Amino acid sequence: MAQLLIDGAAKLYGGRTVLHDVNLDLPRGEFISLLGPSGCGKTTLLRIIAGFEQPDRGRVVVGERDITNLAASQREMGMVFQAYSLFPNMTAADNVRFGLRVRKLPAAEQQQRVRTMLDLVGLATHAGKYPHQLSGGQQQRVALARALAVRPTLLLLDEPLSALDAKVRVQLREEIRRIQRETGITTVFVTHDQEEALSISDRVAVMFEGRIVQIGTPATVYQDPAHSFVASFIGISSRLPGRVVDSAGRVVEVRGLRLNVPRAVDLPTGTGCHLHLRPEDVRLDAIEDHAKTAAHPLRGTIRDTTFFGAITRLRVALDGGDDLLADVPTAHAGHLRMATRVQASWAPEAVRLLPLESPQP
Repeated sequence: MAQLLIDGAAKLYGGRTVLHDVNLDLPRGEFISLLGPSGCGKTTLLRIIAGFEQPDRGRVVVGERDITNLAASQREMGMVFQAYSLFPNMTAADNVRFGLRVRKLPAAEQQQRVRTMLDLVGLATHAGKYPHQLSGGQQQRVALARALAVRPTLLLLDEPLSALDAKVRVQLREEIRRIQRETGITTVFVTHDQEEALSISDRVAVMFEGRIVQIGTPATVYQDPAHSFVASFIGISSRLPGRVVDSAGRVVEVRGLRLNVPRAVDLPTGTGCHLHLRPEDVRLDAIEDHAKTAAHPLRGTIRDTTFFGAITRLRVALDGGDDLLADVPTAHAGHLRMATRVQASWAPEAVRLLPLESPQP
C-alpha cells in the first residue's frame, strides 16, 4: 500500500487549469522529486499535499486515511520552504523546539528531541545561536531539524536549496539525502534543478504544463526519456530530424542516410521523428584531408567549443544543416579545434527515438 496517494488531483486558477488530473503514489520511505520548470505545477501539487491548497478534483490519501479536506495543521507533515522562515528572536534550539511546544510535549521529551535533531543536522554546537549568527546553509539545517522534530508522516521540501550558493547546495543536498535515509521518512522534494533531482532521488516525476509526463528512476528518465520535453529538459541532447522507413526492422532515415535503431520503435513506418543523442554518446574523428571530404549527413565542422574542466563540449555544424553536440575528455580534445572537419558516430543503442510532437499524456 502506498503511504501517499494522489488520485486525479486537478487545480484551476481563474478558469485556467494548472494541474491536469495528476496521479502519484509513494511507498513508505521513498524519496521522490517533482522536477520541472517554473509554472509546471510542481509547487501547486506540493501545496495540495501539504493542505495549503484544495484540489478542484481528486483526493489526497495518506495510508488508508483520506486527508483531502483536512487543514494543513491536521496532516502531520513537516515542510521546509525556500525561505528559511526561522523566528529571528529564537535560538536554533528554540526554533527546533517550537512545534514541540505547540503540541505540549513534556519538557524533558522536548529537550531530548531538540538535542537529537540538532545532532542529526550537525548543529549541536550551534544550539544557542540566533538565525543572524548562522550561515544560510546552517539556517536551512535548523529549518530541516524543526520539520523533523515533530516526527511527521511525510517530509515536504519546496525548493529548499535555491537560495544557497553552489557549493553549499551540493553539501546540503547530500545531507538531506543522508538524513532521509537515516530516518526513513517518505519525502517529496520540489526542484527545477535537474542535477539535484537526479543525484538524490529514488524516483523523479518530471512535470510539464500541469502534468507528470514521466516518472521513473533517475537513470530511466535520463537514459530513456518517454517524452520530447523530458529529453530536452533532463540533461543536454541533440535532435536530428528523421523518418521511420521500416518500423519492423527499426530503420530510420536521417538526411538520406539510413540508420539502425535497435531500441524499440513504436512509431509506424513513414512517421516523422527526432533522434535524440546525448553529447557523451557522440564520437568525433577528425578528417585530415579536407580536400577529399565530400558532403555527408554525419560530417561537419566544429564551430564552437566550451571548456567544462574534465570535458570539453564541441558544437558541430553538420553538412546536413543540423547542429550536433559532443562531449570529449579535455585531455583528448587538443586536436579538435575550431573549424576542424570531423565525422560523427555513435553506438546504435545510444539513440532515443521520439515523434516530432510527443502526444499529451
